Amino acid sequence: METIDERKDLEQLILEIIANNQRDIETLLEDYHIYDITQAVLTLEDEDIKRFFERVTSRFASDIFDYLEEDEIERMIPYLSEEKLIGIITYMETDEAVDLLKYLEKDGLQLLKKIKQPKRRELIKLMSYDEDVIGAFMTDSFLTIKASMTVKEAMAHVTKEAHNVEYISILYIIEEGRLVGYLKLKELIVARAHQMIGDIMDVRFLRALPTDDKETVAMMMRETGDSSIPIVDTAGYLIGIITHDDLMDIIASSEEEDYTKFAAVSDVDISIESGRLRNSVRSRLPWLTILLGLSMITSLILSFFEQRFSVSNGAILLASKLAVYLPLILGMAGNTGTQSLAVMIRYLTKNDQPESKEIKRHLNREIKTGLLQGLIIGLLIFTMIMLTGLINYGWLEPIQMIYATVTAMSVFMALVVSTVLGALIPLGMMKLKIDPAVASGPFITTMTDILTLTLYYSVSLSILLPLFI
Repeated sequence: METIDERKDLEQLILEIIANNQRDIETLLEDYHIYDITQAVLTLEDEDIKRFFERVTSRFASDIFDYLEEDEIERMIPYLSEEKLIGIITYMETDEAVDLLKYLEKDGLQLLKKIKQPKRRELIKLMSYDEDVIGAFMTDSFLTIKASMTVKEAMAHVTKEAHNVEYISILYIIEEGRLVGYLKLKELIVARAHQMIGDIMDVRFLRALPTDDKETVAMMMRETGDSSIPIVDTAGYLIGIITHDDLMDIIASSEEEDYTKFAAVSDVDISIESGRLRNSVRSRLPWLTILLGLSMITSLILSFFEQRFSVSNGAILLASKLAVYLPLILGMAGNTGTQSLAVMIRYLTKNDQPESKEIKRHLNREIKTGLLQGLIIGLLIFTMIMLTGLINYGWLEPIQMIYATVTAMSVFMALVVSTVLGALIPLGMMKLKIDPAVASGPFITTMTDILTLTLYYSVSLSILLPLFI
């Protein structure tokens, strides 16, 4: 493993090659990994970046672009000529090139018109798929062989074509364009030269349609452990594959999307450009407005109970005592509801179409969890109130014990209700065909605040107020 100092030395060597060599720069950089080269290029000044890309071929530049993030690409684009950019897109993997074209928006469409066939046809085909389906992520950079080939013929074909594709771990066997089986490269290498591919290929394999949901296919790949999954059309023709790299990107983007929804934020990226800022504000305001309306209900509940607490000096004293533990109770209920919500969303995400029996079992477990948590936290709060009274006054009055019991009982009920609510909200949204992740943290917190506040003050007023008047 490289140390930080060794990596810095490596970066410095690459930068020296870039600075000192005008003609044979690619040859001299062959001994270095493209990732290390990319990291070095990112440290260059703007004018040096321009000169670097002028001196390297489009194929070499496309390898660097494969390792760039969006903000890094945004920095590089102004220093590339249109001809160079078209060349880079031509040599990039089709799915990566599509991402770049979409990022460039209108400029990307203009570049697409100038890209030669058949690359343009492949790009247009991939761009036609919605971003939520697996077809938008598939690649055509893989090897196919025929079932009628011998192992020797297949090995010769693989040796000849391997340098033209990115993925060679699994070879897909086709007959007249239709997918009939697959063969791992290792199995091809150890097979006897005279054996027929059709005799040693595996015909049991997962496959997906290009219109299948991307998260469903990604979960399927993760569960099976396959390094790739073929994408076929309804007639069985092989049109692309999804690799493990694509799987990681899909899962990462899905988790990021769910997280932003969970936080009541529908967009992920924020740009300083005014247009994107307006879109960001526009996407968040509806949620904030809904949450504001729900919060107003909390204020109305407080104003309703305020009248009851102002009837006497004893009632005012009770209000001050209840206010001491109100933030604690609201916080615990909100945290419990959010935990239950997160567990249910994760369960629904992993189980695309759960059976009603499984849902009931999961709900029963959440209810039992809420009961046990409520009991434990309630006992802890009861003990804490008793100890506080003992430390402050040196003795325990009967009313102090009643107050501790009522508060603990309120916490118990609040935690049970919030746990059940956190589990039920995603289920309700799933029934309404809404993404369960939209049941966001702020939403469940506001809902539990309303219910907890109502429970706490209702129970406390009905039991404690007569004792304080």
